[in-house]
Amino acid sequence: MYRSLVLGICLFLLQSVNSQEVIANGTKSWNITTLDRLHLQLFINYDKNAHPTYHGIPTNITLGMSVNYIDIDEINGKMILHSWLRIKWMDENRSWNLGDYDNITQIHLKPKEVWKPDITLFNSAGDKSDYLGDTQILLADDGSFLWVPPAVYTAYCSLNFRNWPYDTQVCKVKVGSLALTYIDARYLELKESLDYNELVQSTEWEIVDADTAYRKQDYYNYIEFTFNLKRRSSMYTAVIFTPATCIILLALSSFWLPPQMGEKILLNGVVIVLISAFLMYFAQLLPILADNTPLVVLFYSCSLLLLSISTIIAVCVLYLSTAKHKRHLPAFIKNILNGPLSKVLLLENFTLEAEPHVTMNNGTKELVEHQYENPDSVSDGAAMHASTSAASNRFIQFEWILLATAVDRIAFLCYSLTFIILSILYAV
Repeated sequence: MYRSLVLGICLFLLQSVNSQEVIANGTKSWNITTLDRLHLQLFINYDKNAHPTYHGIPTNITLGMSVNYIDIDEINGKMILHSWLRIKWMDENRSWNLGDYDNITQIHLKPKEVWKPDITLFNSAGDKSDYLGDTQILLADDGSFLWVPPAVYTAYCSLNFRNWPYDTQVCKVKVGSLALTYIDARYLELKESLDYNELVQSTEWEIVDADTAYRKQDYYNYIEFTFNLKRRSSMYTAVIFTPATCIILLALSSFWLPPQMGEKILLNGVVIVLISAFLMYFAQLLPILADNTPLVVLFYSCSLLLLSISTIIAVCVLYLSTAKHKRHLPAFIKNILNGPLSKVLLLENFTLEAEPHVTMNNGTKELVEHQYENPDSVSDGAAMHASTSAASNRFIQFEWILLATAVDRIAFLCYSLTFIILSILYAV
């Protein structure tokens, strides 16, 4: 009992001494005690859960955003936004007279000490990575609050991959409050509502335009930040479009190989494997269930179909040129090959290496059968008949090789025109 009485007296004396030091000589000093006194005056009987009002007028909120970094998750159709929010509101009940508190113009408060607007991302993708930091709140002498928390938002974004990788995406971030507060639409007229002073450039996306709009619903209102994002496509040009050019050249070059060469099929097979690898790469890079199939993917798909048909043509050409034929070409086919088509298909200079006796007649090649009169070279009639029969077979074979070559040249012209059309349609 005696010890408790002594302790109480000591605490009373210590408090009296501190109070005298604070107001010594009738002057006040700008120290922590003044801030404590101001804080006590401002927040006595203050309920941080109660919505601040002044004469029944709802609280106005001014909302701005400073963009730090922006990226797009293409597989899941989301936009990831790193930013600083600038949230301002007024509570006249939290103002003070500067002269009464050593001209203190502002104080810093912890977020848990005061009421804050419940800023909500209305088009949130529901990602756990959404984050709103708890930075300190600045309170000015006129009762205005300023809160600048860092924010990481993940919002749904309707992506259009039609022109990928030269695409431009439009994504929106809808930020507002569901409480009985009103966002000040007048603030949207200021350029400060959205700035990029702290922007870190993305390696893939560039902000080409942005807009801010005020939206009002029956039970809430919000600010809609719209971003126009353009993809940086320099890397894709080297990775995707350069191989596309090589695929076109390889596909067309197979038609200029000699018709008897089986390497035509091998070359087409290599190109088919290359196209299939690119299609698998696109499947990993882009969403499978996208509403719009990229034009470049359609180009590779059409190229795969064309190369498959080209392989069938190569098999037919190889058969025409290597099979042992016993009949001459039909007369109407000979007439076509002997006509102006031979000049278009560049068949005028076509020769058969195995038969040196070839002459020109009306732009086509005809085998000339020579009769050898030298008795030293032809021993009897049977040998001459065998030689004539072999020459005739070689001439028949040459006709079919000429037809196979014509098929290759026609296919080359058709494929060249087709690839030109595909390149224009799909912007390759």
